[in-house]
Amino acid sequence: MEETKAVTQQPSHARRILVVEDEPLLRDLIAKSVEASGFIVSTAANAADAKRAIKVSDPDALLLDIELGPGGTGLDLAEVVGRQFPDIGIVFLTNLPDPRFAGEASAKVSKRHAYLRKSALQSGSELVDAIEAVLRDRVTNEYRHDLASNRPLSALSQRQIATLKLVADGKTNSQIATIRGTSVRAVESMLSRVFETLGIAPNSSNPRVEAVTRFHKLSSAGNDAS
Repeated sequence: MEETKAVTQQPSHARRILVVEDEPLLRDLIAKSVEASGFIVSTAANAADAKRAIKVSDPDALLLDIELGPGGTGLDLAEVVGRQFPDIGIVFLTNLPDPRFAGEASAKVSKRHAYLRKSALQSGSELVDAIEAVLRDRVTNEYRHDLASNRPLSALSQRQIATLKLVADGKTNSQIATIRGTSVRAVESMLSRVFETLGIAPNSSNPRVEAVTRFHKLSSAGNDAS
């Protein structure tokens, strides 16, 4: 377990940010960038570390990845924080175009939260601006990349994304029907609509493989899909 640590000391009146990121190098780079803007920065590698760090550092906001490895996602952590510490602001900083790629509903991202895609950021100032917007409760669509009309697979519904994710996980139509409590025919019909929306030709040799390949490409780490 990695110990939570303060990156540097800043004046006591400075606002406190907790960076929650499981990739060590990226965590350090983000922390240093935010600290350079005058914040007191602490770090945590996963959800469990973050919960302990919140009690120690009493942050004004979390800078939070969604994919945190074993032990809970950033969305799970945000839900807990929202109940126990509703005054803590949250900025999601993630590779995922929107929460549906994690199997979560968009409703889990509060309108008071910012949601930024790592690959879409052009400079560190955008990240700091998002933090300021959250701290001042002035979040606009500029800081909600998960709501952008041109985000990957935006034309698919939550149910379609969830079904496509099950296909990507290697599930058969029969297994998907059991998981979703529906019929195999209903699954086949939904997948046909998914393939059509993705522009995969009906006579394609293997539309499932094409769809899964596209899904993995769009949801893979560091990909700037458009």
